[in-house]
Amino acid sequence: MSDDNKDALRFAAEYAEKNVDLYDLLGVDALTSKDDIRRAWRKRSLAYHPDKAGDKFDPEKWELFERARDILSDDNARATYDAAMKAKLLRKQERAAMDKERQRFADDLEAAENAARQQQQAKQQKDTEMLQKERERLAELQRMRDEENSRQAAAAQEMDDMAEARRRLKERKEEKAKRKEAKERMKSSSLYKKQEKGPANGAVDVPGDYAVEIDGQRKMYWELVCEKLRARQALTDMDQMGNGPDMQDDTMQGLQQTMSTAKQRIYDAELAYQREIGTS
Repeated sequence: MSDDNKDALRFAAEYAEKNVDLYDLLGVDALTSKDDIRRAWRKRSLAYHPDKAGDKFDPEKWELFERARDILSDDNARATYDAAMKAKLLRKQERAAMDKERQRFADDLEAAENAARQQQQAKQQKDTEMLQKERERLAELQRMRDEENSRQAAAAQEMDDMAEARRRLKERKEEKAKRKEAKERMKSSSLYKKQEKGPANGAVDVPGDYAVEIDGQRKMYWELVCEKLRARQALTDMDQMGNGPDMQDDTMQGLQQTMSTAKQRIYDAELAYQREIGTS
């Protein structure tokens, strides 16, 4: 193998590794024949020829065109270049496919994560709504219980008030009956009868300053009349107050005794005065 062929093989592998498209550089494709490749080289490289480019001559560009011609015109170099480019293309396609698969996997993973996140959020939202509804249900239940307790308490209080009213009414009726019974007992007692049958005061016109000896004490007639009036007022007050029957019975008897004594003293004073004026 000549040195030119070795160089062509080396540059073929190098350009393939660098992904330099020699076919595109010359404006041909992989099926173009050697003769067409040379004609394409002459046409394309003409602008880069030292005689044509002049001051704009680019040695590297000119060298690339010549190497492209040499590689694609040599069967071994061209085969090496095509195989390397094909392998590189396959690797690129594999990487692209792998990248696509990875991207699909990443997209699927992201979609799954998003779906799981949405499900979790939906579940949390549902749990929150259920918890709120349960709280509202419990609050409503508590409100109904409170209302029922209030209603029962009000009903119980009303029943207690009615019972208390009936009890007080019964007590008043019993008190009234006891007072009536006490009055009846006093009317039927000997003390009451004695009072009713006592002396009639005022039968004799006695001066108020008339003095008389009563129970070892000297009393004016007007004092005796005042004692009688006070006893009568006490009896009236006692009847209006309506105290308990036991207390009323004892107190009433005492007042009746005081009243009877006062009337008796007035009667005695009137008799004494009548005797005095009868003997004068």
